[in-house]
Amino acid sequence: MATGWTKDGSTWYYLQSSGAMKTGWLNDNGTWYYLNGSGAMATGWLNDNGTWYYLNGSGAMLANTTVDGYKLGASGAWVK
Repeated sequence: MATGWTKDGSTWYYLQSSGAMKTGWLNDNGTWYYLNGSGAMATGWLNDNGTWYYLNGSGAMLANTTVDGYKLGASGAWVK
């Protein structure tokens, strides 16, 4: 059974050891990713329960940097 990252067309998904698609936050080797309700990896600005995060083109959450003039803290959350 396939596990880990898999690509379908232009969309990335993460298959857990059970074979089920992962949704929500995923820490893969120290890098955080967000997989939406259908399991698709998110990119760009993400609002998670009122907190904004930025996921780069590879889906990795950025932290301790500034994107589009918005400062992201150590947790990756936008510092207002």
